[in-house]
Amino acid sequence: MRRDEKPKGNPMNLPMLAAILAVLLWSTNALAAKYTLDNLTVTQLLTIQFFAATLTLTSLSALKNRKLWLRSGWPPISHIGIGLIGLTGTIALQYIAFDIGDILKSNVIAYSWPLLVAIWAAFMLRNLIGLAGIALAALGFYGIIMILDTGNTLNILQNINLGAIIALASAMCMAFYTIASSRIIVTEKLLIPATFIGALACLILTLIQGASWPDFDQWIIAAYIGIGPMGLGYLLWTYAMAGDGAKILAPIGYATPLLSTILLILSGESYTDRSLYGITLVLTCSIGVLILQKIHTNRVKKLVQPQNQS
Repeated sequence: MRRDEKPKGNPMNLPMLAAILAVLLWSTNALAAKYTLDNLTVTQLLTIQFFAATLTLTSLSALKNRKLWLRSGWPPISHIGIGLIGLTGTIALQYIAFDIGDILKSNVIAYSWPLLVAIWAAFMLRNLIGLAGIALAALGFYGIIMILDTGNTLNILQNINLGAIIALASAMCMAFYTIASSRIIVTEKLLIPATFIGALACLILTLIQGASWPDFDQWIIAAYIGIGPMGLGYLLWTYAMAGDGAKILAPIGYATPLLSTILLILSGESYTDRSLYGITLVLTCSIGVLILQKIHTNRVKKLVQPQNQS
């Protein structure tokens, strides 16, 4: 078979299944946290989660590279810093927000990171796509105000809470990671140090707090978060995005915040009509921004390909 011939059948079936499974795993993240925080402190949960993620990613790396992670070499310190802010910082702040704030609102605010990226992209692009992103970001931030304010007036200063602020900080970490990681190659070699350092830091904080550890069966959901959404979710999504997968399957990832929010609502999380309108606005605008970014990326690739061919 010549190189330009496509294999028979649908080669996207397995990558599509991998992308869908990754999104389903990610979507259970907040729901799993909701039930785990009933039995564990947030630092205990993060300790178990980060250690489970480290073991999962290390095992996957050993299977792929046929050697242990420590023998395969550490990434540059600057890259580890990106991983610490993007993965460790995002997750840790997100779970702290879940613990001290309203988990439904905190989850949506944490997923507002595309709105922050849209503002950065607008200054970089300076075109119609950038302006459209700014408009969507403005609407999305208005949705955040609606989530925070449940009264008849938009007096945000009286209704804002620490959980919402921390959730927004989590979104900022993810926005930074999205921008910074676009300039480097992200593999498990970058994420393993981030999860390992996060696990050690949270373990130290747990020991300082002196909280007693619950029975081992209370650890299961926390371990699932590290193995499933953090470990296997990353592996499945990386596999799905390989080759032409990113061009076709990336939009599947846009369903993550929507499914996550639906699961929380179905689990019994309370909401008002006003907060529901705000949630809908944030999710819609965030997805819209991601679609605009995809359109811009496709346009750039089309412009670059003829130059490469020439």
